[in-house]
Amino acid sequence: MDLKAVEKLAGFLNKEILDLGTVDPEYTVTRATWRNRDKVIVFRVKGREWVTGYSNLVTRRHDIYRLFNVRSDEELYRLMEKALNNPIHLEKDDFEKYFKRVDGLLDVLPFIKYYREDGGYYLTSSVFIACYETYCNSSFHRVMYHSNEKATVRIVPRHLHYIVGRRHEEGGDAPVALVLGLNPFQELAAAMNPPLGVFEVGVGAALGGGSKVVETPLFKIPVPADSSIIVEGFITRDRDREGPFTDILMLVDQERWEPVFKPLAVYVSREESPVFHAIVPGSWEHQFLMGFPREPIIYSAVKRSVPGVKSVRLTEGGSGWLNAVISIKQSSPGEAKLAGLAAVSAHPSIKHIFVVDEDIDVDDPLMIEWAMATRMKGSSDIIVLRDVKGSTLDPRSSEGVGDKVIFIAVKPWGEPWDKYRRVGVP
Repeated sequence: MDLKAVEKLAGFLNKEILDLGTVDPEYTVTRATWRNRDKVIVFRVKGREWVTGYSNLVTRRHDIYRLFNVRSDEELYRLMEKALNNPIHLEKDDFEKYFKRVDGLLDVLPFIKYYREDGGYYLTSSVFIACYETYCNSSFHRVMYHSNEKATVRIVPRHLHYIVGRRHEEGGDAPVALVLGLNPFQELAAAMNPPLGVFEVGVGAALGGGSKVVETPLFKIPVPADSSIIVEGFITRDRDREGPFTDILMLVDQERWEPVFKPLAVYVSREESPVFHAIVPGSWEHQFLMGFPREPIIYSAVKRSVPGVKSVRLTEGGSGWLNAVISIKQSSPGEAKLAGLAAVSAHPSIKHIFVVDEDIDVDDPLMIEWAMATRMKGSSDIIVLRDVKGSTLDPRSSEGVGDKVIFIAVKPWGEPWDKYRRVGVP
């Protein structure tokens, strides 16, 4: 993407642009983002004015609806499920046609410190693309600056972790491409976590992100041709300090020892105005980019056994990650419990699941609480799953192992609706 593409998307989403001009790399972007949910923030980091930053592009559900030109959750989930199952074949083009190498390494990039509690300056929208044998993976990983030639990368045990581990087991460092300035379809795809072997860039292309890729000069790693910035380098076997860092729950993730990223070359799009995405940790945009792609996965898993599923929502109160609400139209006894269990399997980080009837608005916390107050019986409708693998972000877990709770707040099967139907206001 370039600045014109950001401006075009903002207009398409009916969002005003707030240009901050040149800003200090500490806290200014964070304050502006939190104070202006419905404005796209544009800025340049002092000393790195050659690239424009943006934030707050997608902050509400209707932004995603408009982006995909859909009118309902079900329509959007079907579209995303289709893209997951049918990634587009990627077309290779010439790297030199789209990118040029620039002098410098990490010092030319716009690292930002977002909160006082953070241990350093970060790139928060960095997507790493890595390949092993016949498959490639594209996924988000935050990057903490150490020096011009060194950064640390937070890598949780998912696909990049596996690829890097295999490379290290073979005695070498893992070649990767750090990519900034992806279009929103590719960003959503990078957050979707399909099975290993399904390349997220092909999924992003199927969503509408363009099918052209170019292979990086050093390692021949395929990256989207419309990216803004590419950094080729190695994830080494060395480790160094990463964090503390404010996570999606607005809690401080502890300091860890994480893999070291060693950059070798920086390339910039030949477009006139390269951009990078400043995803403010814990913000609505962070929740949508990290959490929303899990919703169609949960929906699909639930629908296999509960055909009457209507909506899935990872709630704002759960930071778009830990708490989910599932609404269903019951057609047989026991379906509500099955829906909750399917959600646990589909999104392992989930902590609390609330299953409600189709008449309950999953976006209205008061209606969800009302369903719990009137349709739930504690002794039979609360299921506790103890010591299950979950999210390392959950402060009540131990190394990511904790309890999961399913709340069944639906009309008991076989009882008359009249006993549980909410009276409408005349």
